[in-house]
Amino acid sequence: MFIAHDETGGNVTASEAVKNRKYFCPVCLERVVLKSGNVKTPHFSHHRIVDCIRHLYKKESLAHLSAKHELYLSLNKNHTAAMEYYLPEIEQIPDLLVGKRAIEIQYSPISPMLIIERSKGYRTLGMDVIWVLDETALRINGPHVIPTHFQLSTQFHHALFTYQDRNRQLKKWTLHHHIGTGRWLFHVEGMDAEALMLDHEVMTRQMHQMNRQDIKRLIQHERRQKSRLNPTLTYIYQLGLNPADLPKHLLYITESERWIMNSPLEWKLYLMFALERGSLTIEGFRHFIRLREIQGAPQSEQVIHRLLGDYKTLYNSQ
Repeated sequence: MFIAHDETGGNVTASEAVKNRKYFCPVCLERVVLKSGNVKTPHFSHHRIVDCIRHLYKKESLAHLSAKHELYLSLNKNHTAAMEYYLPEIEQIPDLLVGKRAIEIQYSPISPMLIIERSKGYRTLGMDVIWVLDETALRINGPHVIPTHFQLSTQFHHALFTYQDRNRQLKKWTLHHHIGTGRWLFHVEGMDAEALMLDHEVMTRQMHQMNRQDIKRLIQHERRQKSRLNPTLTYIYQLGLNPADLPKHLLYITESERWIMNSPLEWKLYLMFALERGSLTIEGFRHFIRLREIQGAPQSEQVIHRLLGDYKTLYNSQ
């Protein structure tokens, strides 16, 4: 932590603190230790993390501490930024709080459900939250980014935000379309800390047509699963389709697909098969779709009905 109470109860930053004086955790009020040196970013630490009765302070890496410190200094130039401000109503401590926006630096992977729950906590107070990730942990493969489920769960208005400690560079990675096998088309741009306070309007691209290489990669991926119950391969066989010459309406990726884990082919083939057999039900489709865990995602029923509308539009446009 960067903020502690001194013996008078006032707030002191680690960079201002003096060694051999007493400092206290602002949450649990237990003694904390000032740690600083030539190779360390000054910070306070509990003797043991369990000393904090609320267990709200997590053990932070030096990279995390450094990123928090640099972003705080940058944002505090034009805003009143609070570092490690305890919000008792939701028992959360955002790394940075600037007005109605929380900035959380999350370098270590955690459960997507925890990202969602903590994000909901901020929203109950009328706040939104931007999660800043470690850029070095983001996997890039040519024109595609391959984020983990944890990284995807942190999206804010369809974008991931990262920080590179080495060059102190913030970046915004706008995710356009998931083309299967975990790959996303994206646009990346550098930004300064001030841009974290912008609204970041959603950039949407309504349709994207997969090329032959995309389809080949998807089919090869499904074959490697070596499962006789593989939905994509089963429906292609049952429908008598040629993987090298699929109907055009199966080749397009829609905006609504960002919310599901099913591949761009899988869910469309399911609908095509069910419609041809006259067996389609909303309940069956709902159980077939696997939703992603993403903060701010639409309700499941909205996603289901959007997908059905997308398929109808694609089919009618053949």
